[in-house]
Amino acid sequence: MKRNANFVGRACRAFAVAGIAALVLACVSYACGARINRTNSLPKGLYWRVNKAPERGDIVAFWPDGTEPFRLARERGYILAGVYNIADDIGYGLMLKQLVALTGDIVSIDDDGVIVNSHRLPNTKPLAHDNVGDPLPVVRLSDYRLVEHEALFVSDHLPRSYDARYFGVQDMRQIVEVVVSVWIW
Repeated sequence: MKRNANFVGRACRAFAVAGIAALVLACVSYACGARINRTNSLPKGLYWRVNKAPERGDIVAFWPDGTEPFRLARERGYILAGVYNIADDIGYGLMLKQLVALTGDIVSIDDDGVIVNSHRLPNTKPLAHDNVGDPLPVVRLSDYRLVEHEALFVSDHLPRSYDARYFGVQDMRQIVEVVVSVWIW
């Protein structure tokens, strides 16, 4: 009986040490720049923070601004809750999207999708309803020229992505970092 108790005790200590080591490794990896995308808007996988100014085409991590489209998205589970803007108790997690338009670019969002500088982006046709039939807050723009600090964040990876089609033009200053994919699954 004592031998069995020793084994159980050693196993519990080993699991505890392994769990603490995994937690420390995850924290250190995050601090060094590792990011894991768990959503379908971009390919799921490991991304890494890079030290550069955001440019058109980059994948960026940004904070939702707390407006009604983001509150709705969080309530419906389209985006994750997090620590930003915790005045409303839950807050918002970072979102990853592609930066498709910047200051000076001309953008439109119509029934067929997003157009940037006369180029229609694939997989960007706005949907009127989500997967369960709830209406989506579709944004419409027609030849809108982005002014200073404005940007458009879109995912052409997945037609059902919650992006600028539903929350519109955003402020570049919401961007926290630029990331690159390292390992996609």
